[in-house]
Amino acid sequence: MFCAGIHFAWPSPSLPRLLSEEYPFNITTEEASYITIIGPFGDIFGDILSAWIVDLVGRKITILLISVPQLLSFTCIYLSSFSKILLYVARFSGGVAEGACFTILPIYICEISEPKIRGLLGASFSLIMMFGIFTVNVVGSYTSLCTTALVSLAFVLLFIVTFLPQPESPYYLLMKNKPEEARRSLKKLRHRETVDEELATLTKDVRRQMSERGTFKDLVAIKSNKMASIVMVILRILQQYSGFGSFSFYAQLLFKEATDAIPQHLAAILMITIQATVTTIPTFIVDIVGRKPLIMTSIGGCCVTLFFNGVFFILRDSGVVDVSHLTVLPLVGLLVFIVFFATGLGSVVNLVSGELFPATIKAKALCVMNVVFAVSMLTSTKFYQYTADNYSLAIPFMVFGVFQFVGFILCWRFVPETRNKTLEQIQQELKGNVR
Repeated sequence: MFCAGIHFAWPSPSLPRLLSEEYPFNITTEEASYITIIGPFGDIFGDILSAWIVDLVGRKITILLISVPQLLSFTCIYLSSFSKILLYVARFSGGVAEGACFTILPIYICEISEPKIRGLLGASFSLIMMFGIFTVNVVGSYTSLCTTALVSLAFVLLFIVTFLPQPESPYYLLMKNKPEEARRSLKKLRHRETVDEELATLTKDVRRQMSERGTFKDLVAIKSNKMASIVMVILRILQQYSGFGSFSFYAQLLFKEATDAIPQHLAAILMITIQATVTTIPTFIVDIVGRKPLIMTSIGGCCVTLFFNGVFFILRDSGVVDVSHLTVLPLVGLLVFIVFFATGLGSVVNLVSGELFPATIKAKALCVMNVVFAVSMLTSTKFYQYTADNYSLAIPFMVFGVFQFVGFILCWRFVPETRNKTLEQIQQELKGNVR
């Protein structure tokens, strides 16, 4: 996820360089927008591909295979001075890896962790991505495109070396009728020799889940899957229609337009620093406070701050009120927005996505949910770019605020609490009552 974070936020420090005379080829703002949004197209391909192979070759091998498009992506960026076409290849292949990460890693994390620490590990998923976003903003702001690409390649190679010793998911091994390998995996994961009781429980759970059908149709045909799908579609759309993806892609250009309080690259770094810092908070309290309260607080706070900034830009652009001496306000509004986003939408949603579906349908479910995520990212980012460039920053901020307002009501109604529950308990509750 660290490398996925690097790819995700790469446009923020890189677009100003691509649009300047520093880059050897002329890049128009329209071309820059397509370089940005081609990543989500790759996400869709990665979602579908990973959902197909994760149950064939296993969780561990699939995660290792993610490194291939990541290596291709950063290599193409390094060589992009020879052809700007390589930038499109880089963004697409990086998107493939990013989509696969969002499909596979929640599955792997939830299947290897105990209920009492599943929240901690699941929230760490987002925290690690935030550090990747922070790294590329710092490195990319002060070094060339080639240097940033080399640093990114080094992190991919480091991941391969460190992940190789990790065990396969015991859930997957039991699905493939390999109980002894599952036992060895559990021993390694739990750091103890006695795992008979947990293995027996997992075996029972997997057998029951394997007895149920596991097709894409079951996402809407089975009540528990349908309710889980509704929840995740809502949350995935809200993640991107909060504007976070757009703000991350265009961070430096956004701050250049929105405020002159501090230099744009420092504002972008400050934004990511705050997000990475705040993301550590739900990592440690999600198993105490619960998933739903954090998500609801996050959505409500995002709604208020988006409307705040939207109103500011309306006043600035209309000239009704002189706000020239208040240019620090949109910076403050965006930073407070990031705080609220990081407390739930940016951290807890990825955890919940791995908790709501049974093992037999989980890969297919996360594939569909992440396709929704990628399409939402693509459309929201293009909407932001078009309206901000041709009309006013007020439009995307107000529209994103409306999405969060509606989302707050929907989440209050549909999102279940999964704190301190086994994956099997969550399934049984979804079958009976999701509230």
